[in-house]
Amino acid sequence: MRAGIPILLLAFAQFGAAAVAKQHQVSDSSSSSVASAIYITHVTVIDTENGKKIQDRTVIISGDRISEIRDSKGTKPPAGAKLVDGSGRYLIPGLWDMHVHAVFAQRLDSMLPMFVANGVLGIRDMGTSMPLAEIEQLRKDTRSGARLGPLIVAAGPILDGRPKPFRSNFLAITAPAEGRDAVDKLSAGGADLIKVYSWLSRDTFLAIATEANRQKIPFGGHVPFSVSVLEASDAGQKSMEHLYGVVLSCSSREDELRTEMLKSGVNLPGSERIRLEMDEATASYDRRKATKVFEHLAKNRTWQVPTLDVVVPYAYSFNARVTTDPRLKYIPASVQQRWSEEAKSSTDGATKAKTFEQRSQIVGAMQRAGVPMLAGTDAAWYQPYTYAGFSLHDELVLLVRAGLTPAEALQSATINPARFLGMEKDLGTIEEGKVANLVLLDADPLADIHNTTKILEVFLAGKEFPRPALDQMLKMAEAAAKSAVVN
Repeated sequence: MRAGIPILLLAFAQFGAAAVAKQHQVSDSSSSSVASAIYITHVTVIDTENGKKIQDRTVIISGDRISEIRDSKGTKPPAGAKLVDGSGRYLIPGLWDMHVHAVFAQRLDSMLPMFVANGVLGIRDMGTSMPLAEIEQLRKDTRSGARLGPLIVAAGPILDGRPKPFRSNFLAITAPAEGRDAVDKLSAGGADLIKVYSWLSRDTFLAIATEANRQKIPFGGHVPFSVSVLEASDAGQKSMEHLYGVVLSCSSREDELRTEMLKSGVNLPGSERIRLEMDEATASYDRRKATKVFEHLAKNRTWQVPTLDVVVPYAYSFNARVTTDPRLKYIPASVQQRWSEEAKSSTDGATKAKTFEQRSQIVGAMQRAGVPMLAGTDAAWYQPYTYAGFSLHDELVLLVRAGLTPAEALQSATINPARFLGMEKDLGTIEEGKVANLVLLDADPLADIHNTTKILEVFLAGKEFPRPALDQMLKMAEAAAKSAVVN
């Protein structure tokens, strides 16, 4: 057995191949290309670029690519080809979660299958303690199929300005020279992007930005409260997470709140920063000021990842709907205990609920202003009541409630990530020549965004996983969570 490939995942690989072959008579690799091709017939293709439905298509998968898309009328699949009946069904590109924290050694067996089972076939990990060499091996294993998992884009450790690392996936960066050095090492080591965080000093953030631009490696994350969102955008920050910095820059009290945060610096507790930067700033939202901010962000193409779903437990005051979620079975007992303690200690639910509603309205206003949007969840074991894969669907619902159309929400998890990552040639839409990362749905997602959860099959780089195989993935994730030991 090759080192690093868990027994459960090897068992799945055997199960998946056997189940698909038994149920659908998939030909082995020695068969002809015709016999090994997959024909998804009479399906409605969702055009994620234009938000339209293209009916009665036959999508042909050869190897790991979409080889052809034809009008089903007059198309007769050759004898021996694998047929998937798409009648009354809808085909979308594989989904992306553009803000997770999943790439930790003790989480892989549980979290990675959950993404695939939910049709989330790409993730952007925004901060991990796993060495970059191990991340690269993980990427190779998921690409080759040796390990079940989505495509992985990863930042490596988070660059923060506090003198001691906040968590194991943080680096303490307290001077410009340290920031430049960190960018150099992460870029050379294979990081896909640089993740910046709230407590970076102004000089250090600008040094990181300058070096990242010089190295031609994108940087994103929190907007440090030492700079305005406009300054960060002009410095080249490619993505901004959780609306940090954005809401503050739209506040009529921006200068006052920023001064108060800077006065305490790294000694400012995280809860107090959130109160000032989010709750107080949201309460003093200035619509005219926001209009100018959004115009600036839209002009610079500064992407936003609102991660509304991560705020829901606080907005709902950790009610029973949150704390008895059936998806808790995928979370280790020790993590569930921490989440429960967080729920018990949470206060001021009314303020959080009001802030959440206002943040949602801000997201809708940004979308209407042309600010580019990405779907992300912040799913992590240290984020209470977030669930790998599942939470992405929750986020899409919240984006629609915020004012996006179902088509726009779907774009935020398909074509927009492909554009952001420079992967448009291979991903993001259903077109000939693109990688066959596809999700077959039993209902129309443009009619109701909840329908993204009605998954019948997933195609990962052309490999078919029907519903029984997806259910088996979730059973594996549940078993892995039960056996996980997390400190």
